[in-house]
Amino acid sequence: MNWKATAYISVFALIFIDSFFFNVPIGPLRITLLRLVIGVLFIIMLDQIFLKRNPLITDHIKFPLAFLGIWFYYGALSLVWTSSKGTAVKELYYFAVFLLLIIVLIFLLQQLKSSLITKTFWISGFVLVLISVLEFKFNIHLPTSRFVIEAERFTDATASRATGFFYNENDFALYLVMIVPFYLAGLLKKPILFKLVNAGLIIAIFLITYLNDARLSVMAIVLQVLLFALLSFKNLIKHGTRLFLLFSPLLFLAAAGIFYYLSNASLFEGIKAGQGSGFIRMNLYLSGLYASFKSFMLGVGPGNFQHHIYFNTLGYTNPHNWWLEILTNYGLFIFAGYCVFFGYILIQLYLIYWSDKKKNKLALTLFLSFIGFAIACLGPSSLFYFWPMWLLYGVTLGYIVQKREYLRRERYPDHSLESEKG
Repeated sequence: MNWKATAYISVFALIFIDSFFFNVPIGPLRITLLRLVIGVLFIIMLDQIFLKRNPLITDHIKFPLAFLGIWFYYGALSLVWTSSKGTAVKELYYFAVFLLLIIVLIFLLQQLKSSLITKTFWISGFVLVLISVLEFKFNIHLPTSRFVIEAERFTDATASRATGFFYNENDFALYLVMIVPFYLAGLLKKPILFKLVNAGLIIAIFLITYLNDARLSVMAIVLQVLLFALLSFKNLIKHGTRLFLLFSPLLFLAAAGIFYYLSNASLFEGIKAGQGSGFIRMNLYLSGLYASFKSFMLGVGPGNFQHHIYFNTLGYTNPHNWWLEILTNYGLFIFAGYCVFFGYILIQLYLIYWSDKKKNKLALTLFLSFIGFAIACLGPSSLFYFWPMWLLYGVTLGYIVQKREYLRRERYPDHSLESEKG
């Protein structure tokens, strides 16, 4: 194992266990082991690029990187009109760290085998499922859980949920949605025992999200499974329309039943009564949209959603919707750019997968991960500080570079990099 593989694995692990190490305050900011490691790796990367002539390859990801840079600078520009500059500066500090994380991951992965990505995500999910079993069985949680940090707020019944390494069950459910495709892809591999293990993990993850009452995550997993089946098996694609028409009455009845159960009829009663999660979310969304229009669609500034609540949200101030969080804080221009950024990644992954479906299953895996994320990201209260999201961006962009360079090497062998390992 070379130093880049070790560095990647270390960063990946610290994404989840960083809070168990030191946390040193420096004014309003904090230094942790993960941030220190990212900074050191960035310096090493600069040394590799400028002194050792080991370039950072950005082919096919120049637009995503340019957008992330524009997003950051726009956030800095919005300090001119944002109401809480302290909150904005804090978010921009984290933004800078996240950008360094993405760049470092791209640099590390451009010369590593893509199987390392699969292994790290696979193992992380396996460990989290084991932790979840212990949480449900013994009603104990890691120190990072809100059920430990704010234990006085929760009854034993409420605490009977799994949070893994995360603060709450919604963040945990979102991460599980992001990694489900890695186990779906495992169903295509041999031997049969490995298929059974992956099938068991998929069922376990589905049950965990269900028991955590993460309805959107359950819906996202169902969608991922259906898309995986359609994209992985030609016969399903070939006969899919015929089967759909044949069984459409039953499918529509089943879909209506699932939607009714997941949406919960009491949702509408809660909105009428002025209480419940439906009422809170509706007013949070209205506040975000109103704040966006009030700012002339320029955005209220990084992290400033919480300072622009105009409707009764019963004390809740986080947007509970990642898409709305971007729109409200950063305005329509960045929101539109993010949609293009997100779509660009999906298109690149889809094209890589169809270029060679046998060799590029990780492209399908990441594609399904982003599809699930697009739905499940409506569950957590706020996502900007959600490290696994930025990890997924960095890993995916690094993979796109890696595969595009590999495909170029196959077409033009004389112009490829000798250091590329697939």
